Amino acid sequence: MPPKVVQLSTKERAQFAKLIQEYETRQYKSAIKTADSLLKTQPMHGETLSLKGLVLASMHQREEGLQLAKQGLRQNLMSFICWHALGIVHRMDRNYEESLKCYGQALRIESGNINLVRESAYMQLQLRNYAPLIDARLILLRAQPQLRVNWVALAIAHDLADNKIDAVRVLSAYEDATHDVPSHNYEFSEVVLYHASMLDQLDKPQSVLDLFASQQDRLFDLPGITQLKVNALEKLGNINQAIDQLRKAIRQNPENTSTIRRLISLSSKDQQDTHREQSVLKLLSDLQAEYPRSTALRRIALEFAQSAELFAEHAKSYLEVALKKGIPSLFSDVKSLYVDQAKRHTIETVVENFRKECDPSQSEANAAPPSWYVWAMYFLAHHYSYIGQEQRALAYIDSIIAHTPTMPELHMTRARILKRAGAYQAASDAMEDARLLDGQDRYLNTKAAKYLLRADKVDDTIPVLKKFTKPDVPDPVADLAEMQAVGYLVEDAEAQVRIGDDALALKRYDQIDKIFAEIYDDQLDFHSYCLRKMTLRAYVSTVHFEDNLYARPTYIRAAYGAVQLYAKLYDLQQSSDDHKAAKQQQRAELFASKQALRDKLKNDAPTKAQEDPNQDDAPPKVDQDPYGERLLGSTTLLQDASRFVSRLQDSAPHRIETWLAACEIGQRQELWLLVLRALVHALRIDPSDPRVHEHLIRFRQGVDAKYFEKDAAQAYKQAVEEFPLLGAPVQTVHAEYVQRYGQQSGDHFVGAANGLWIIDQTNNAQDAANLLWTLLKSPERPSISSLENAYALLQSIQAHAQTKLPSDIQPDAFAEQARKFWPLAERFQTHQVVTQNAASRASEREKWLPTSCA
Repeated sequence: MPPKVVQLSTKERAQFAKLIQEYETRQYKSAIKTADSLLKTQPMHGETLSLKGLVLASMHQREEGLQLAKQGLRQNLMSFICWHALGIVHRMDRNYEESLKCYGQALRIESGNINLVRESAYMQLQLRNYAPLIDARLILLRAQPQLRVNWVALAIAHDLADNKIDAVRVLSAYEDATHDVPSHNYEFSEVVLYHASMLDQLDKPQSVLDLFASQQDRLFDLPGITQLKVNALEKLGNINQAIDQLRKAIRQNPENTSTIRRLISLSSKDQQDTHREQSVLKLLSDLQAEYPRSTALRRIALEFAQSAELFAEHAKSYLEVALKKGIPSLFSDVKSLYVDQAKRHTIETVVENFRKECDPSQSEANAAPPSWYVWAMYFLAHHYSYIGQEQRALAYIDSIIAHTPTMPELHMTRARILKRAGAYQAASDAMEDARLLDGQDRYLNTKAAKYLLRADKVDDTIPVLKKFTKPDVPDPVADLAEMQAVGYLVEDAEAQVRIGDDALALKRYDQIDKIFAEIYDDQLDFHSYCLRKMTLRAYVSTVHFEDNLYARPTYIRAAYGAVQLYAKLYDLQQSSDDHKAAKQQQRAELFASKQALRDKLKNDAPTKAQEDPNQDDAPPKVDQDPYGERLLGSTTLLQDASRFVSRLQDSAPHRIETWLAACEIGQRQELWLLVLRALVHALRIDPSDPRVHEHLIRFRQGVDAKYFEKDAAQAYKQAVEEFPLLGAPVQTVHAEYVQRYGQQSGDHFVGAANGLWIIDQTNNAQDAANLLWTLLKSPERPSISSLENAYALLQSIQAHAQTKLPSDIQPDAFAEQARKFWPLAERFQTHQVVTQNAASRASEREKWLPTSCA
């Protein structure tokens, strides 16, 4: 039997009203005092208990607040205030499903409460429940039709539910009912443009033009109007009018490349390729005469100039002006043209000629400023590095560093050249040189930290990062996690995996997952804010962005890395006791080596100032597992990895990493039907991927057709009909892969060798090693990544093969041959050589580094 509902006296009702007012005005400390005073006389008053719980939750005392809110609800199940308060507390905890249930119960009791309907609409949108969202928005519109936000919110609800016709109908009704709009009313302009954008998506070009004509004096976003008008005129076939609109847009901004390209596309729409080049260049020439300061027009001309003479003329003009100005990003600007070999050669010739003309050593009478020569050499260093001539690139950059050693851009370029050449330690030192020249530059600081991580100098990144993080935070990485620096966290996680700190790597991957969850949760605040500010098109775009949040490349990279690490840790759990003991000893030594740095950081952190007792915000929570030891000690590693796989399958089914991750977990759980499904998806995306080949072999080794006879015979039959290799013997699978894809690239070579090794590690060790060695006989230089992967696989074969490999195909011999292709690559050098080179670089730095920078 439910408890008897407590009735308040007149005085107590006044106190309760005061409590509500104090909560709404965020006077939380006063609200606590008022609630405590009221509870002294009525300790079982459910609504007061619920409101006190809500206030505590608002003060970041979530656990206590939730318990009080539930206790208050138990005292009065028929109070919409109690249900509403509990719903808000659940919303604070990001428990949207429970929050929505509470709002639903509150609405059953108080169906006409506008605030409840509005807040439940936000919850429905957060959960993407579009049908109930539309119903809630209809209720609000009928209750308050005089408010513009209710019309717009209903239209957006229809739009997000893909009911654009209904959305257009709502906006048309609102515009027809709106009169006497003030001049320069941005909000109304946004409504009209949002309306026009949906008409454009519905392929109603005439309606777009009619709408603009009727609302012409009320629109202010000129670029947005132009884009929609051009779309409509093009669909109607009014090309000349569309071109006029684009010319007006170029007059407003002659540097807008998308507008210029659109004009070119429309102007040369019906022309044949033979005449297109001349007409496009003529158009661009006319525009350049009209807007002589436009860089975009001269840059776009390089894309359309196809004949050698015309391209050389335009390239000479564009490149020499940029080199004389000293634009560091010039190479990044033009490297997209390098897909055309002829254009690449022409660019090289133009800049080399310019360098020779400016070279002060060639002629004493040369009056060119020295900076011209420096920037030409700088460009050519980038150029030769990009086309694979690292030694020549280094010679160029070293030459100008000797001339101008205190220019950070030169050292950054040297670092990039060395990185592409596989000299990661040397690259990190070069980037550190750049950072030391300008210690206040945040970009240089960030790049230096990234290069240190790529070189696996994880501990050395901490002092670098600490220069631009909060001074009172012992661990600067924790501050970066709070700032949602996911790019850094991914790099750090991968570096931790390489050095063997699996616990900290898991921690970083977990932090990335939480950051993306927080980004998704943060959109809740924008559901109300953007409707008030009427930033409608940007808001709808943001909602669609959030729908695909977990398909972002950074998250896919992190999630796939996490799954691979979980799979490796699971394999370790299943391995022999000796192997586990050796790994645990390695971890203990690594942890001890890092502990000294962690203690130093704690001691160096300044003491926090005394906290303000009147401050409402609670201090941030202390991380109970800062180094990932609890994550590493989990007994459900595969289940922990499954959350990453589920998110990838929901958000990124088009990415092959999604299905590779599913294979990693499914094979270890022996859920072969799930593995079959994942392999079908992966084969549809890229059947040549070496990782797919590996999982296909493991699938055929782990299960045969009899496994699917009971429950999934039809699914297996359909999969084999689409991809016969799913039912073929392992040897056939491998032979088919080698024949089709084995020689496509270095990575495919390695994939073929890895497949051979997986099939039979007892008998195929030497054959797999020989196959890896054929990579070194390629007529073209293999990529450094493929050689590094081949070297790592050869080391693994050497370590696990039952019989020792012949001396002429062992890893050391492979590394010696690989150095002929990549002489700077540290992966193929001995530890002694790498150490000597590092000492030499440190000595060189002391010669030029100013004392103030040291």
